Amino acid sequence: MKRLAAISVFAATGLTAGWLASWLVFAFSPACGYDCDNKAIGTFFAIVTGFSIGFPSIGHILTRGELLTRKRVSVITIGLTGITLLAAVGFYVAELHKRYTNAEAALPITANFDFMYMSIATRDVQTYTKAANGLAKPAGVIPQWQRCAVDGAWCDQRPRQAHMLCKSGEVYVNENDWRAFSLIPGENLKGAVSMKSMNLCAPDNIPD
Repeated sequence: MKRLAAISVFAATGLTAGWLASWLVFAFSPACGYDCDNKAIGTFFAIVTGFSIGFPSIGHILTRGELLTRKRVSVITIGLTGITLLAAVGFYVAELHKRYTNAEAALPITANFDFMYMSIATRDVQTYTKAANGLAKPAGVIPQWQRCAVDGAWCDQRPRQAHMLCKSGEVYVNENDWRAFSLIPGENLKGAVSMKSMNLCAPDNIPD
């Protein structure tokens, strides 16, 4: 195989791989006007041009002298393309995961079969780790007006703690802060009997 033909194959492959990789990299790029589009187009051409030059350069180094064979050119072409697309797909998956995570975080907290009762914080509330051996360490803060779903409370331990689901995930709130929450019966899980108050350890307060 002639050197010129091999370089042409590497260049064409680099051009194609660069175009596919750019498509994956910019799959989630927003359309935000002239400046944003110009930046994306410039980056797109930089990637495609880089691969169009990089593939022939690497291919030339790896096929010098007697190494220039049809089989070796094919193997190198497939290898470079595979590495490029694997990296682009990895970037695409990571970006997709980030967007799904952000979308999930933006959703409002709603009641479910584990956390059936809805409440809202009327002030900032300190959360704690789950109490162990009478100790509970500060873990975070529930901001005022954030909705939290309530599971129930451990009333036979000290300190008593409520088990709740908020934006930050499952949290534990000590008894002295329960009164900082107001119940929202209208947002309870459908069919759930409403609690009487946030005094979670009061007799017959949380229905079974």
